[in-house]
Amino acid sequence: MKKIIFICIAASMMLTSCFKEIDNWYTNTSGYDGRYSIAITCEEDSGLDLGIEEGEHLMIYNSAANIENEIIIDTYLDDEHIKGKFNVSGNPASFKGDKEAVNVALGAAITTANLYFGFNASWAITNPPSAASATSAGLKMNGVQFYTRVTLDEGRITPKGKTTIGGNISDGVFMKVTIFTDFLVYETFQKPQGDWANPNVPEFAWRVQEGSRENLDGEELHFTLDGYRYTGYPEDDVH
Repeated sequence: MKKIIFICIAASMMLTSCFKEIDNWYTNTSGYDGRYSIAITCEEDSGLDLGIEEGEHLMIYNSAANIENEIIIDTYLDDEHIKGKFNVSGNPASFKGDKEAVNVALGAAITTANLYFGFNASWAITNPPSAASATSAGLKMNGVQFYTRVTLDEGRITPKGKTTIGGNISDGVFMKVTIFTDFLVYETFQKPQGDWANPNVPEFAWRVQEGSRENLDGEELHFTLDGYRYTGYPEDDVH
């Protein structure tokens, strides 16, 4: 009987020791981090407004560098994926980005011409230049790319500052961002001979002309994001 008691006590000590090894790890941006359910309003176009019940989310998290003043915001505005990395000043109670960020959600579209929207000389919307239309070098075409850059103009996170649609208390989030559009010029160029299907027949392609990209003034969109930290409770499920 004494041996049995000893074994039970030893097992209990081992389990207690294991539990003591458990330790939560927090990023250096933990005051900002989280998934938030948000309502969206657009200053220039009320047709882009969304109520919180319509189910959009905002993600805030640390960058790979994991430093306390560098955050990534990740969301959808006007059904467009917006993802930017910001150095922020202030603290979670009141913060803003120090400069505009490239919308990295566009991926290859930042440098790949055939993913841009093409415009003709009268500025009527057309399809992007097709590969078949690149018949020689030096052809040009005006174009734009929407949602290329974003600024984080204002932000704040308020602990227990919001009531959810289900009546629960959660952390609030408020953010203002500006989205920019780029003007650019397409040009055709001769592809390297090694890329030709027939080594005796030159081939051409479209690309963005170097140095042509600039802000398309007057096309900025100002969005306000307002909501609360996602709770996971069924009564708060906006979907």
